[in-house]
Amino acid sequence: MNIPDGLTTAPTLLYVEDDRATRELISLVITNKFPDVTLLQASNGQEGLALFKKHAPDIVLTDMQMPVMDGITMAKEIKQLNKEAKIIVISAHNDTGHIIDAIDIGINHYVLKPINHNKLRAVIGQCMTSIKWERQIREQEKFIRKLSRAVEQSPVAIIITDTSGTIEYVNPRFTQLTGYTSAETIGKKPHILKSGETPPEEYRKLWEIISGGGEWWGEFHNRKKNGELYWASASISPITNGNEQITHFIAFQEDITERKQAEETIKQMAYYDTLTGLPNRHLFNELMHLALAQAHRHNRLLAVLFLDLDRFKHINDTLGHTVGDQLLQASAHRLKECCRRDRDTVARRGGDEFIILLPDIDDVQEAVRVAQKIIDAFTQVFVLPDIELFISTCIGISIFPNDGRDTETLIKNADMAMYRAKEQGRSRYHLYTSSMDEQAFRRLTMENSLRKALQREEFSLYYQPKVNIKTGQIVCLEALVRWQNPEMGLILPNQFIPLAEDTGLIIPLGEWVLRTACAQNKTWQLLNYPPMRVAVNFSPRQFQQPRLTDMVEQILGEADLAPCWLELELTENVMLQNVEKTVQTLNRLSNLGIHISIDDFGTGYSSLSYIKKLPIQTLKIDRSFVHDINTNADDAAIAIAVITMAQSLRLNVIAEGVETLEQMKLLDGLNCPEMQGYLFSKPLPVAEMTTLLSNIKWPDMTWKDPTLH
Repeated sequence: MNIPDGLTTAPTLLYVEDDRATRELISLVITNKFPDVTLLQASNGQEGLALFKKHAPDIVLTDMQMPVMDGITMAKEIKQLNKEAKIIVISAHNDTGHIIDAIDIGINHYVLKPINHNKLRAVIGQCMTSIKWERQIREQEKFIRKLSRAVEQSPVAIIITDTSGTIEYVNPRFTQLTGYTSAETIGKKPHILKSGETPPEEYRKLWEIISGGGEWWGEFHNRKKNGELYWASASISPITNGNEQITHFIAFQEDITERKQAEETIKQMAYYDTLTGLPNRHLFNELMHLALAQAHRHNRLLAVLFLDLDRFKHINDTLGHTVGDQLLQASAHRLKECCRRDRDTVARRGGDEFIILLPDIDDVQEAVRVAQKIIDAFTQVFVLPDIELFISTCIGISIFPNDGRDTETLIKNADMAMYRAKEQGRSRYHLYTSSMDEQAFRRLTMENSLRKALQREEFSLYYQPKVNIKTGQIVCLEALVRWQNPEMGLILPNQFIPLAEDTGLIIPLGEWVLRTACAQNKTWQLLNYPPMRVAVNFSPRQFQQPRLTDMVEQILGEADLAPCWLELELTENVMLQNVEKTVQTLNRLSNLGIHISIDDFGTGYSSLSYIKKLPIQTLKIDRSFVHDINTNADDAAIAIAVITMAQSLRLNVIAEGVETLEQMKLLDGLNCPEMQGYLFSKPLPVAEMTTLLSNIKWPDMTWKDPTLH
C-alpha cells in the first residue's frame, strides 16, 4: 500500500475584486503563472462567500474594501466555514490596526497595493505548497489511522520488537491468541512463547535471516500463558528507516492449530492403523526404505519378522468382532513391549498379520531373541474386558542382506518363513532359507494347475472299505479324491487338499466329490450290490459355507440316493468352529437321515459334554493311535478310552489305519467292531472297487480271519 504524497489535483483559487480591470489583470497574472489552477471570480464579498460555499476553494484572494460585503467580513465568514482555508488579503492600508485585524481573523498573507505581481505570485505559490503539505499530512494521518485500525483489528497476531528482540507492541489478537496482555508482554522477549517443541536450530536460522535484512517464513509450536500448546504460521520481517538501517522487526502469527490437527488426523488415517494405532503397511514400507538405505550405507544387518495370530479367525467367528478387535489391540501392545521403543517398528499389515522391523542388529541371534520373546509373551493369558483368552503365534524371519535387499523381497521371504513355522506347529519361529523359494514356486504352480483341474476332469475318486469284522460285511465305502495331473502325475490328497482349503477351491472340489460319490453309490445299488453307505469328508471351510444342507439335499435328490446311504466325516476342528451354527447344521443333516461321524477322534480338543450334544453316530479312532497300538501302552490306553466312551454314549466306533493282523486282533479284543485299512483293502478306483464288490460272496468276506471265531 502506497502512502499519498500530496496534491493529486490542482487547487482551486477564488479571486474577489470589485474593480473589473484589476480583477481581469490579476486573473491573467495568476493563470499565466499557475495554468492548472481552477480560478473562480467574484465582484464583492457576498458573491465570493456564495462561491466559497458552493465550490470550497483552497485559496481565497480578496480585496479589502468592496461594496455590499467587504473582504474582512467575508474572510471571517469563510474562516468559520473552513479554518484551514488559505486567505490572501490585498489592501492599500499599511497601518498596524488593519494588519492586527487580519491576523485576528486568521488571514494567512497580507499584500499591499500597488500589487507587486512577483510578490503576489510568490505568496500564491507559498499557499499552494502549504496546501500540498497539509493535504499530504492529512492523507498520511488518515492512512496511519487506517493502518492502526487494521493492525488492531487484524485476525493475525502482530508483534513489533526493537533490533534486540525486545517487544514494543502487540495487537489485541496476540492477547486473544496467547493469553498474555500487552502490559505482560511489552519489554519482554518473544521466547516467553517457547514450548521447547521447536528445534533451537530453527531459531538460529530465523535470526540469521532477519538480521541480514531478509524475511523469514515458517511455523512455531508455541505455548500459551495457560500452558496450552498451539501451532502458529509466522512471517518475520525487518523494518528499515530512510537509510535502509533496521530499526525494528515485525512478526505476523496466524493460529494454524486446527489445520495441523486436521493434517495429523489425515496423516494418522493414511499412515496408521485405526484399530491398533500401529503404523500401517504404507508407513512401514517408507520406514523400511529408510532403514535399508542406512543398513546398506553402514554395512549393518536388518531383520523383518512376519507373524499372525493362530486360530484368530475362529475366535473372531465364535466370539464376535468386538472380542477380535480387543485381542488385536492387546496383541499390538504386547508386541511393542517386546521391541526396542526407540528403534524398532511394529506395524499391522492387515487382518491378524503383524510385521516388525528390527534395524541395525548385530547378528541373526538378536532377531531370534526378539522372536522368542514374542512367542513367550503370547503364552501368557490375554485378559480382555469380558473374557480371558490364550492365543499363540508363529513368526517368520528374514535378514538383510542375505535374504533380500529390498522391502518386497524381505517381506515376502519372512511371510514364507512364517508359513514354514506354522507347518511345524504352534508357537514357533522359522528363519528364511533359499529352498523356500523353490517350494513357493511349486506351490504356485500347483495352485494354478489346481484351478484348471476341475475343468479338465483330472480328479477321480478312490474308495476304501469300512468293514464290520463281526459280520464280515462292508458297511461303508470312504470316497477319497485323487488328482491325476498330466505333468506332475498322481497327486495324493495331503499334497493338494490344504492348498485347496487355503485358496477356497475346496468348495467346488468338495461339491464335485459329494456329487460323484452319491451318483456312484446309486450306480452300485442299481447293479444289485447290497446297499452300503458312502462316506465323504468335509473340511472346516466346506462345512462353514452357507446353504450347506440345501446343497447336500439337492445332490441326494439328483442322484436319487436315500440320505441314509450317505455318511459325512467331519474332524474335531470342524466341530469346534462356530459351535452354535455347527450344532444347527448337524441337526438339519441328521434329521434328513444322513450318518455323521467324527474323523481323527482324539487328536483335537473335544470335551465329552460337547460330543454328547452333537447328533453323531460314529467316532473314528485316528490311525496315529492304531499304528503302534500293540507296542505303545499310551496308544492302547487312548484306543480303550475312545471305545469305552463311544459305548457309554451309544455311539459306533471304527479304527482306521489297520494294517496288520495283530492290530486287528487287539482291536477286536477291545470290542472295536468296525475297522478300515490296508489289511482289508487299499483305496481302489471305481472299476477295481466294482470288481471287488462283484467277487465278494455276501455276507462273507474273503479276508475274514477264521481264527477270530
